[in-house]
Amino acid sequence: MGLSIVSRYLIREIAQAWLAVTLVLTAVLFTNRLVRYLGDAASGSLPGDMVLQLMGYKALSYLALAIPGAFFLGIILALGRLYRDSEMAALGACGIGPRELYKALILLAAPLALLIAWLALEVGPWAAREGREAEQLASEAVEIQAIRPGRFIQSGQADGMFYIERFSEDGERMRNVFLQTRQGGEQILLAANEGYVEADPDTGDQYLVLLDGRRYDGDPGGGRWREYEYKVHGVRIAEGEPPDVRVRRDGMPTRELLASDDLRDISEFQWRVSMPIMVITLGLMAIPLSRSSPRDGRYGRLLLAVLVYAIYSNGLTVSQGWLEDGTVPPWIGLWPVHLLVAAIAVVWLSRQYGLLRPRRRPDTGGEGAT
Repeated sequence: MGLSIVSRYLIREIAQAWLAVTLVLTAVLFTNRLVRYLGDAASGSLPGDMVLQLMGYKALSYLALAIPGAFFLGIILALGRLYRDSEMAALGACGIGPRELYKALILLAAPLALLIAWLALEVGPWAAREGREAEQLASEAVEIQAIRPGRFIQSGQADGMFYIERFSEDGERMRNVFLQTRQGGEQILLAANEGYVEADPDTGDQYLVLLDGRRYDGDPGGGRWREYEYKVHGVRIAEGEPPDVRVRRDGMPTRELLASDDLRDISEFQWRVSMPIMVITLGLMAIPLSRSSPRDGRYGRLLLAVLVYAIYSNGLTVSQGWLEDGTVPPWIGLWPVHLLVAAIAVVWLSRQYGLLRPRRRPDTGGEGAT
């Protein structure tokens, strides 16, 4: 059985408004991140050719968060225009009520919820992991590019300086490396045939990793030096910013979150599942919220929708914090927020269409009828 003309019309109007709002929200979310990346590229702390790649990863990780809100606002805009132009009044006169509206909404929201579930549970975490790895590689590349062969380079973290003779042909390895530093009041000299710069994934610190070399420890003028041979030796040359624990958790595969008993992992899993649920609950809320008269302002309902979405998302954030702190058990978690929004939507819709009003019994004339 095919779709009716009205259903196709409603789906088209909502889809067009949703796509437009999605583009706007995505641009807003990306602006701050793009400015940061461009600033890093201009200062030389990020290779310029990495900006688009990093933005692509951020786009994939942001979509699951942006689409539910965009879908909600798209419904408000589309149905609000129909009410304002009296098209909904004409449809109501033809016997088309909330049932037809929800039919069109479900046909659009169901596949969209599946898409968001895939983005939130699989694609988003993968993009977060790949983006973090790309940032580390970019940081290492910048560190290597800052090194000039044939020159002594001061290292504040190592409390000394190092020198390299030349780079390998691919530019990733250093040949004939010398490092002078101090540790515990002693002078330390390191010489190696080969070396490279590596970032610690947990701390972000930069290390000069030396291969196949010798180490000399002693006190200048003391005459007593100790000599060691090593295969691998690392020296910290730059201190990185501690990575955000939440960012690492955002990149965890969903199957690992499911297998974990950590409350923070459980809250992260419930947050991901909340994204497709929001599509359904916000869709329920959108139809009664969008109902207005032709005399109402163009953006009155839109501002109210933004307020509803802000309260909803903040409620999820607060509940997530309570779950992480152990204030609420995992079986409660974030679910009451979704249930509350859905209940308000059902009650609101029922009041608008008189579904909660007591039915009047037909007058049969009473006992005094003749």
